[in-house]
Amino acid sequence: MKTPVVAGWIPPTLAYIVLLGAAGVTAKLALRTISWQQLVLWVPLLYIVFSVVFVAGGTRFPLGVGGAWAAATAVGVSAALVLFFYALTKGPASQVTPASSAYPIVTVVGSALFLSEKLTLIRGVGTALVVAGVVLLSR
Repeated sequence: MKTPVVAGWIPPTLAYIVLLGAAGVTAKLALRTISWQQLVLWVPLLYIVFSVVFVAGGTRFPLGVGGAWAAATAVGVSAALVLFFYALTKGPASQVTPASSAYPIVTVVGSALFLSEKLTLIRGVGTALVVAGVVLLSR
């Protein structure tokens, strides 16, 4: 019997889901005793550790067009995380975290508009299910 091959993107994606989901809980626990601004201060410390490991492994700082897109990505991700922490100070983790997980809608639309990726019926239905899920979980 042949062992099924798992696509290379699935294991890191599952780990991402678990870690990001857990972060909603750990952030809310932290916010019981510290401010969202103090919570933000911890993030760059860990990014520095990752950066040192990557540089030691031979990764070089990107310049040019790719570096500019990387910088734009860093701005968006950083701002989004700050806003997520702030939102957690205003609402329960069980509502804020699911609502914040609707971002794939932006990615699906943006991928179709700017990356020439196909917006198929399956992706459309999946996106609609995400929207429906967010609406249900946000109540």
